[in-house]
Amino acid sequence: MENRFLLRSVMSLMIVAMAAQPALAQAGTAASCIGKVTTIMQFDPSLSQLPEGLAIDKQGNIYAALTVTGEIWKQSADGTRSILATLDVGLGFLVGLAVDSSGTLYVIDATGEYPTNGVWKVYSDGTTQLFASLDPTGFPNAMAFDSNGNLLVTDSTLGQIYKITPSGVVSVWVKSDLLSPVSGVGANGIEFNQGDAYVANTDRGTILRIHVVNGQPRRAQLWVKSPALSGADGIAFDEESNLYVAVDLQNTIVVIKADGEIVILVGPQNGLDYPASTSFGQTRGQHTVLYWTSLGANFGFPSIQKMNVGVPGVPLP
Repeated sequence: MENRFLLRSVMSLMIVAMAAQPALAQAGTAASCIGKVTTIMQFDPSLSQLPEGLAIDKQGNIYAALTVTGEIWKQSADGTRSILATLDVGLGFLVGLAVDSSGTLYVIDATGEYPTNGVWKVYSDGTTQLFASLDPTGFPNAMAFDSNGNLLVTDSTLGQIYKITPSGVVSVWVKSDLLSPVSGVGANGIEFNQGDAYVANTDRGTILRIHVVNGQPRRAQLWVKSPALSGADGIAFDEESNLYVAVDLQNTIVVIKADGEIVILVGPQNGLDYPASTSFGQTRGQHTVLYWTSLGANFGFPSIQKMNVGVPGVPLP
C-alpha cells in the first residue's frame, strides 16, 4: 500500500507541473512509411488526461485507459473518439487493458480497496462488471491472454502473476523474487511468444521468461538485463520474435532482437514522454504498425503514437 500512495503523490505533483506545459502540434494520421512516428491522439494534462493502458481489437478500435480519471477512451476505425466508460479509481490507478477473442475489453482498476481492486469487463455499450477481485495490498498492473483463454495479470508490488480462468477463478500462477520490485514497480508488461510468457520488471531493467509446459509454468528465469531497459513497462512481440519494449523512465521504445541485440527504435526527439503500453494493429494493413501510449509524466505531453516497424505483430489469441 505504501508504494501505491507514493505513486499517487508523485503523480499529483506531475499533474501540477504538466498543467503549464504547451501542447504538441498534431501530426498526421498516416503511417505509410517504415520508421515514421505519427501522433494519432493527444490528451490534456491540465485535465489529468494521462493514458496508460492500451488495447486494439480486431475491428480496429483503439482503447486507452486514463490512469487518474478512470476514463476509457475509444477511437474507432473511422477516427471517431468517445469516452466508452468511466470507473472509480479511488486513490489508485486505471492501468492495463486487454481484449479477448470475442472482442470484450478488460481493464485493471488498481483501487487498493476490496473488492473493487482487480479486473473489470467493459462491454461495447459502456457498462462495466467486476470480473475478478485481486489482493488489495498488491498492485495489479498489466495482463495478457494465453492460448486457452486464461488471463495472466502481473502484480508489481507482490512480485507475482495471477491466472484468471474464463469463469473468473483466481490463482497465483508464478511468484518469484525476480518479479519483485526494488523500491517501486516490479513485474509489469507481459506477453506470450511461442507458448512462453515474457515479463518486464520495471525497477530491475529486466525481461524474464517463463517456460510453459502443458499449460503449467516453470520458474521465472532472466532472459535479458540491460541499463537500456531500466524503466521497462509495456511489451509486444512481432512474428519474428523481436520484442518491443516501452521504457518509461528513458522515454524510448527499444527492440530486443531475436539474437538478443537491443536497439533504440524511437526516443524523446519523436515526442515520447513516459511510454507505458504497446500494442500492434489487428486489421488489414495495420499488422506491422506498433502503437504506444505516452503517459506524459516526464514532459507533460500525453499522447498515443504509432510507427510502422515492417514486421507483423503477434496476433490476438
